[in-house]
Amino acid sequence: MGTETAAPPQPVVLPRVLGPVAALCVVVGSVIGSGIFLVPAGVANDVPFLGGIIAVWVIGGVFTTAGALTLAELGAMMPQAGGPYVYLREAYGKLPAFLFGWSELTVSRAGSMATLAAAFSRYFVQVVHPPAFISNEQVWQACAACSAIAVVTLINILGTRGGGGLQVVGTALKVGGVLSLIALPFVMGGGSVGNLAPVMPTRVDASIFTGIMAAMVGVLWAYDGWMNVTPLAEEIREPEKNIPRAMVFGMSALVAIYLAMTLAYHYVLPMAEIAAADEPEGGITKAVAAVYCKTLLGPSGVMAISMLVMCSTFISLNGNALTGPRSYFAMARDGLLPAWFDRVHPRFQTPANAILSQAIWAIGLTVLGTVLILVPPPSNSALPGFLTSAWTVLNKTPLYDILLTYVIFGANVFYLLAITSVFVLRRTRPELHRPYKTWGYPITPLIFVVASLVLLGDMLRNEQSRMQALVGGGLILLGIPAYYLLRRKPTAAESAA
Repeated sequence: MGTETAAPPQPVVLPRVLGPVAALCVVVGSVIGSGIFLVPAGVANDVPFLGGIIAVWVIGGVFTTAGALTLAELGAMMPQAGGPYVYLREAYGKLPAFLFGWSELTVSRAGSMATLAAAFSRYFVQVVHPPAFISNEQVWQACAACSAIAVVTLINILGTRGGGGLQVVGTALKVGGVLSLIALPFVMGGGSVGNLAPVMPTRVDASIFTGIMAAMVGVLWAYDGWMNVTPLAEEIREPEKNIPRAMVFGMSALVAIYLAMTLAYHYVLPMAEIAAADEPEGGITKAVAAVYCKTLLGPSGVMAISMLVMCSTFISLNGNALTGPRSYFAMARDGLLPAWFDRVHPRFQTPANAILSQAIWAIGLTVLGTVLILVPPPSNSALPGFLTSAWTVLNKTPLYDILLTYVIFGANVFYLLAITSVFVLRRTRPELHRPYKTWGYPITPLIFVVASLVLLGDMLRNEQSRMQALVGGGLILLGIPAYYLLRRKPTAAESAA
């Protein structure tokens, strides 16, 4: 009786269950989170004239749109789970690709979830006050943030269709809410053209460039999420068509909405009042969106905007829970993470373990950020001076702001590498079918590359943001030893495949 050779194991493939509307809503719904409700105050504080404010939002929009148009080529060409991880693997090899996935888990994606959850909780505490046994509002905010992460994690473990459906419904609700805010002053008659002044600065000097660069960090956070559809490429029907369309239409809509919302804020509120809304001591009732609604609707406006931002950030949280884990799943499928990460739930057909891992670290970041706020640095400590100084600064910084720069620095390092992979793959893999090619190539990706380098350099130069950026960068570098420790040797069957 002859021996039979066992067939090599087939790689696990995720089912294509998402259509074009879901793909578009992943782009739009992931991007519109907390940023447009909070960031305009910081922009007005850094760039106190309307012309510069519009320029910052336009530049940020052009920058991210250039990246989206470039990434669409890669997503249509290689519609596999993991998105940028796949492109970096094909262009630069396994180690840079691993570092991207490592960065997603430890810095960018989990950090985005923690940042969004922090924004969610800032508004949540205005609607649901802490119970009697929780006297500290920061603790109550942390509980709300962790609970929000847990809920979206459960939804996405239970099914990709459920997570995608929530993204569609939630995106429709929050886009409708933002459009209502934009229309509000014209319906209520509460704005004035005089509030748009000053349009230009009273003097031109180096401080304008410094302010624009500082404002750009917040603006890019407001636009962050434009990459989110590509990790889902394996689960999108007709990805060669639906990924480029989602990127192009999604970014066009987002830039228009953000500009209109910013102009509406300035039409209703004087420049000084918007800039004052950047003060953390004022609480969420002093946030620019809350001041805007209170001016037009009275005290009930604060409750209305709290509900809208809670909905908006929750849907953005869902977008991150839906998309990020696909990178860890793809890494494990390539043998770069333990096999635990690429296990698909037998009933729900989702990468449940990867989704859960991301949520655990996001909750850990939330708890750590809260501890830094609640626990002051020891007065007599053996800690190095720079660590004590950094702890002192973080102790006085809101959780949302602690996480913001930490996320943006790490994310942009790998956004930059992912975009440059289009140059490499056009040279090394010209035979690959490209159903969509980047508009304006090579100028379009070069715009993104140059802007990324300027932004990263400025973040390292700026003392206020340097520590969070270096912490994020340090975690990325820890991925080098992690690569050699975590990758697993292929089995005999896998080697035969």
